[in-house]
Amino acid sequence: MVKMKKIIRFRGFEITKKELIADVIFLIIALIISLLILFIFDIHWSFYPENFGKLKFIGIGKNVYIIGSLIGTIAGFLIIKLFLLGVKEDEK
Repeated sequence: MVKMKKIIRFRGFEITKKELIADVIFLIIALIISLLILFIFDIHWSFYPENFGKLKFIGIGKNVYIIGSLIGTIAGFLIIKLFLLGVKEDEK
């Protein structure tokens, strides 16, 4: 097993550079997915037969995008971390 240099040591927790980079990537992935879900919700009227072909927005505001993407990012990040924790425990 390769020893990694610990960047942060705090009360028994040690965080490596690779873990920080992975967490940033997971946050970016969760942010992109939550923004995509909000955008699809905003344009979902465009998929109805009478509006098909025209881009029609519901008109949700910027605040909904900001708050929704923050909540979605945090929730998505936690789901990803729980999934990875389960995979790690399963490997043992």
